[in-house]
Amino acid sequence: MFQEFYNHCKRNEYWLPKQKIVLAISGGVDSMVLLRLMQIAAEKDQLELAVAHINYELRGESEAEAKYLQNYCQDQGISYYSKVWEEPEKTKNVEARAREFRYDFFKEIMERENYPTLMTAHHSDDQAETILMKLTRGSALPNLVGIRDVQLFGTGKLIRPFLIFSKEELMQFAKKSGIVYFEDDSNRSDTYLRNRFRNQIVPLLKKENPKFLQHIMDFSEQVSLADQLIQSVIEPKYERWVEATTEGWQVKLSDLKREQKSIQTFFLMTLFQRTIVPKGVKISQSQIQQLLTMLDRSAPQLSLDMQQGWQAVKEYDTLLLKKKQPVNHESLFYLNENEHLFLSEKEWVGLEVTGKTLEVPESTKDWAEFSLLISGQTVLPLTIRRRKNGDKIALTPELTKRLKRIFIDRKIPNSIREQAWVVLSGQEQIIWIPQFVNSYLSIPKETDKILYRLLYKVKQ
Repeated sequence: MFQEFYNHCKRNEYWLPKQKIVLAISGGVDSMVLLRLMQIAAEKDQLELAVAHINYELRGESEAEAKYLQNYCQDQGISYYSKVWEEPEKTKNVEARAREFRYDFFKEIMERENYPTLMTAHHSDDQAETILMKLTRGSALPNLVGIRDVQLFGTGKLIRPFLIFSKEELMQFAKKSGIVYFEDDSNRSDTYLRNRFRNQIVPLLKKENPKFLQHIMDFSEQVSLADQLIQSVIEPKYERWVEATTEGWQVKLSDLKREQKSIQTFFLMTLFQRTIVPKGVKISQSQIQQLLTMLDRSAPQLSLDMQQGWQAVKEYDTLLLKKKQPVNHESLFYLNENEHLFLSEKEWVGLEVTGKTLEVPESTKDWAEFSLLISGQTVLPLTIRRRKNGDKIALTPELTKRLKRIFIDRKIPNSIREQAWVVLSGQEQIIWIPQFVNSYLSIPKETDKILYRLLYKVKQ
């Protein structure tokens, strides 16, 4: 078995001579076999090994097992690192939380002790369990590759050299070689989902077809190759169409809409996998379908709510991925001459009197500026608020128009409409929508004296 293992590792260049490698060792049969085989490999290639172990304190035997590993490593001249999981609550979501704790510790060891490689003892039965679990839960195609043999991790890479072996092969080698290992009784419990697949489903499928594990490995390889092919098509389009923004990401839809459904589907899957999925947002296939429907609909503006406050927003020929920003429609500000204030972190407004330059805050010096000249006939104080349904603005003495209609005619996205400010005179007449339109009431007549300049600055 060692020769097959060693040839596999060398063929895939899992290490170089004299390299430092840290092994994740639980004390179970899989990891103890990994430790034995890597010790033999270390002698051949002068590797520097270390063992990293987590004591979860979930079983009475945990302390004794940790002590055995410590003594074993000391006898063998192997560096040993361990950590106790002192989490007080060990009944809810234990698997996920323990995994996060475990891998955070491994990253810490790699960075602190300068180990470029971490190895774990995942095998082909683990691979089968993982793929079946993902199929059962529903998962994107790239995830159906299952457990990857090599991936970037921490300050280096994570390698799983045992994916070519079954659990049974590792057990047989351990017994034949007299390797000491520890049984975890919790693995027999069907409390956890993975254990139910391990104890009930995978054995049944292996009994149905002795080559089941090989078929799973073949499937994983085919999915990996298919994903590589898909990405070779999607990648150039992704680079052209997707742009990061201060709020998230935006996608040009004009070209995407012309693509066939297969391209659209995998493009959206890639988009989410690269943007919000790493932030913990789960995307279902039904949401992908809803987005495809959004693209086909003639309505210029639509939105789809997702987890953690994220939204996919279609605004004419643009798709936005961003966090939903609550708008306080109750915001109300008043402005008299020579006064100024911040409407938000990114917006500032001030009312300047002719002949008296208003001092602009230093933080706004580089912001975009808009201004409106106002006659002395305008009644103060000015009122500044968010727009409301039914708001109208007088464009000429004969023409009054709803703000909604103005925004529609100019194809202003809903997200921008929601953020628009409305400036009213002391007589409650709308005189200005900064960046968009002003009322004829704000235009000084020839006989009027220009007395004020209303400044609006925004960080773009």
